[in-house]
Formats: sequence, structure tokens, C-alpha cells
Amino acid sequence: MIDCLPKKLPPAWLTNITPENTASFPPIKELLADSLYYPSSAFDGDPIAYLSANIYSYIYVDYGFTADDLEDNLNNKGFLGYHIIQSVDVGETELVPNGWIPIQPTARDGKPDKYADWIKTPFAKWIVFQRNAGLDDHHGAERFSLLYLCAEAVAAFQALYVSNHCSPLAVAVIQPGHGFGCNWTNFTDQDQIFARTVLGNTYGKPKYLLYGGYGGVEKYREPCWPEYTDNICFLGNTSIGVWQ
Repeated sequence: MIDCLPKKLPPAWLTNITPENTASFPPIKELLADSLYYPSSAFDGDPIAYLSANIYSYIYVDYGFTADDLEDNLNNKGFLGYHIIQSVDVGETELVPNGWIPIQPTARDGKPDKYADWIKTPFAKWIVFQRNAGLDDHHGAERFSLLYLCAEAVAAFQALYVSNHCSPLAVAVIQPGHGFGCNWTNFTDQDQIFARTVLGNTYGKPKYLLYGGYGGVEKYREPCWPEYTDNICFLGNTSIGVWQ
């Protein structure tokens, strides 16, 4: 948790889970409420490490990693001080119960299949993490939720948030890989399709923008999207700024 953002109480759908029984996937709008959406996330744990008592629901999206890659990462690295109490495969109808109509990119946005050889087989997995015994709130929240999708991130935002008539609390644009990282479009460009989709969402804009990457804090003194004018803080010793 960081003190410059409000500390929140965990949602009921998360606290009501018992480790002994396989939980049902919660109603998607409940899981998306007050969530952080992180496109091109790979397996970056920094937002969760610093924000786990400010935000309890994390949506990670990256089309470059398989279900086996996720499993290997969780088994060999995971999240320090946490263990898994639920892991559930999620189907499309649970994520997008009412269907959706994709917003098509323009020529300036790029081509979604530009890195077709890098794109892996889609999957979605919902995982709930419990803090290990002996650790307290100084370490992080008692519990948090991670929905991990292998999917194209612009389409995933449209399918998850726009089709379900909601918006995330925060969106993370952290080293999104439009240069040499196999990302087909530039998430940092306010005129390209990701920013247009997020900022043009009829159901609201995220309150917070996380923006950063490699190269030190000085490189990220200004946000990528000028709508976010107030720098609240940087996360610990990272180069990830939080903007409002």
C-alpha cells in the first residue's frame, strides 16, 4: 500500500472466498470495479507489490505468453509472501456475457497481426493470492485477485470494460513494447487506439494512470497522456509514476 492513495476495504466477493472450496468466478462487473488494467504486463509484480491494499483486483493482459509460461512464473517466482488459494480457468462467456463489437483500428494505429508469430493461444485464468502466515499489513493486503489474459490488450479492454459498461480505477502503461517489444500499436500515444479506447470509454475514464519503464525517474517526469496532470508519487524505488 502507498499512503498517497486511499486505503480501501477488500470487496466482499474476495473476502468471502474460502481456501477449502473452489470458488465460483465472481460476476465480471464486480471483479472489474476498482480494478487496475495492465496491458503488455508480462509478469511484472511491481504494481501489486506497492498497491495491494489500495487496489485488490488486477487485470493483466499480454498476448506473448502461454498458459505454461504463467504456470512456470507462478511456481518459480510468484509474489513474495503470498500463496495461491484459488486458480480457475475462465471462459469467454464469463468475461463478456453480453458479447461485444470490436472498435476497428485505423491505418495510423498499426496492424494487430503485425507480430502474428509472437501471439500465443488465448486463455484466461483467475487466481486469488493469500498472504502467508506471520506477515502483517506492512507487507501488503491479506488477499488480492489477479485475472491474467493472453489476449490483444486493446480488444480486451473493449470486451471487458466497454461491453460491461464500466471503467477501471487505474490503467498501467509501463514499458509497453511498441519499439522492439512486439507490440503492434503505441499505448503511450494519446492519438492511437489504446488511449482513444480508454479515454473515450463512455462509462468513464480511469482515475489513475501508472506510467513508467526503464531509464530512471527523470525520463517519466511527464505523463504519456496529458489528461493526467497531477503526479501523486512514484512507486518506491521504481520509475513508475502515479498520475491523477
